[in-house]
Amino acid sequence: MRYEPEKSSHQQRRRFVQVLCVYFFSCVLGAVLSGPKSQLILLIAALAMCGIFWLVFSKQKINLAVNCFLWLTTFLISALITINNTVYDPLVICYALVLMYAALFSSRLIFIGLLVFISLYCTGLLLLILWGFWPEPTPQVRFVSVVAMNIFIAITGFTAWYIARDFHSLLRELWNENNQSKRSQQEIKRIAALDPLTGLYNRKHTELEFHKLAASENKLAVAFIDLDNFKPINDAYGHAYGDIALKILAERLTALLEDGELCCRFGGDEFVLILKYAEPEKCKTRYQVFLDQIAEEMQIELRTFKISASIGVAHYPAHAADFNELCRLADLAMYHSKASGRNTAVLYCPEWQDEHRKKLEMIQALRFAVENNELFLHYQPKYNLASLKINGVEALVRWQSKDFGLISPATFIPLAEETGLIDDIGLFVLKQACADCKDWIAQGYEMPVSVNLSAAQLSSGMLPDNVLTILTETGLAAHYLELEITESMLMQDQNAIDSQISTLSDQGISFAIDDFGTGYSNLHYLSRFKAATLKIDQSFIKNLSKSSQHYNLVEGIVVLAKTLGLTTVAEGVEDQNTLHILSTMDCDSVQGYLLSRPVSLDALYAQLQEKSVG
Repeated sequence: MRYEPEKSSHQQRRRFVQVLCVYFFSCVLGAVLSGPKSQLILLIAALAMCGIFWLVFSKQKINLAVNCFLWLTTFLISALITINNTVYDPLVICYALVLMYAALFSSRLIFIGLLVFISLYCTGLLLLILWGFWPEPTPQVRFVSVVAMNIFIAITGFTAWYIARDFHSLLRELWNENNQSKRSQQEIKRIAALDPLTGLYNRKHTELEFHKLAASENKLAVAFIDLDNFKPINDAYGHAYGDIALKILAERLTALLEDGELCCRFGGDEFVLILKYAEPEKCKTRYQVFLDQIAEEMQIELRTFKISASIGVAHYPAHAADFNELCRLADLAMYHSKASGRNTAVLYCPEWQDEHRKKLEMIQALRFAVENNELFLHYQPKYNLASLKINGVEALVRWQSKDFGLISPATFIPLAEETGLIDDIGLFVLKQACADCKDWIAQGYEMPVSVNLSAAQLSSGMLPDNVLTILTETGLAAHYLELEITESMLMQDQNAIDSQISTLSDQGISFAIDDFGTGYSNLHYLSRFKAATLKIDQSFIKNLSKSSQHYNLVEGIVVLAKTLGLTTVAEGVEDQNTLHILSTMDCDSVQGYLLSRPVSLDALYAQLQEKSVG
């Protein structure tokens, strides 16, 4: 068995040095207390120990030092036995320790050499005594002593050898298990640091690497990449195709990185790049290179795909010092990229933070408004064009916020749609409008109310149940309610929409197509839906007297409606000339600022008292 220093621990080396120290000081102490002959031998041994120390500390030759130590110890024991005039001296027992140490920590050759030397030396010593060549006083020795001595040495030697072999086998197994454990730990760390699909760094490890890079770089850029049209691949061909596409894109992005830069799969179809800062023009050129590489065609199982991306960029430390905050800001910039047409790179603008914070605060305020009745209705009258009498009103929601004041519907309605609050707002408008309509009918004003529907109310599938429940609760007759829908809503799930509109129409509720002419105007819609009214969009009405094209378009809509038995309402009438033109076209009804702005319920009653309903 060979002692291999590269496999020994620092502790084993330290133990060997401690053994050397004990031997050295024992030799020095023994020399002080011993007679002249023993003193000389022990001092020579101590001096030889100094040479072994030199091999250990100066030359770092541990194997040679161990071998020298074993031979020195063997010679020392033999010399002391010789001058003590007997092989029965207790020092003989030290041979067993030498053999054990040699079996454990030295080579096979050294072990066999020591075993043979000890056997030959002891045998020769006994034979000299047995044959009378030993000086007086001569110990009593028989021939059987020679045999017994060699049996003792053999038993001691081979026992040490087998014990050492088992010991080394155990050490080898422990060494292998330790190495396997280290390799497993390294593999676990590697897996924990990487995205399993692409092999890129994952988000957590990228954060650690970012802080290391930030310690050596004054400026960095964090680029947040989101694929624009990735989901259709998964939907059409399955996630296996999407996974291959992500691997290809990961390879393309990695190939464009410079030394020290990082690419991370942030999640889903999102990637984050940690780039070294460059001048703005160079950055702009480089981001375009990334966009061009992403947009390159890719072949997946004989199919060709093209994917574009939107990139948002934030700078360290100009915009933030924390990695997660930089990713958030870059993500915000990425959404601006999408809003500006996609397939572009947009740098974060600090002013957006105030806008984003204000938007968040307004969303929270809108939630509070819905829950605490800050919303209310205004009504814009519709007038019979022939008599200019009010023949109906349109319910319009308003919001008076205690924090932001009066907020335009153009501002809070998109927020409501984005957050899902539009459902609650739609139900509030419908319920309040029906209740108010019931009240003015009770006061003798026989006119219907129109309520705008949102796309969310139609797509939920709960519209008939909600409407009929509200009519029951308020006691309003169904024919006094008109629901307004836009042409874009009619392009949703046709079967579901047909079913809901048919259910409500059968109950006597009428429908109006709002903003007619701005969407996908199609006669098929008019024949398919049981619409009673076409509302001509104000964008055509405002230019009616200035544009012959708009004049012809509006006139065509009026003629079409008359042919189909539908009534027409012109929106946005703001001057007498427009009113006169619509009258010559035989338009049925109008609404606009010329005749009345949206007003509160009390103001509506005041108008109703002045003008009779017709």
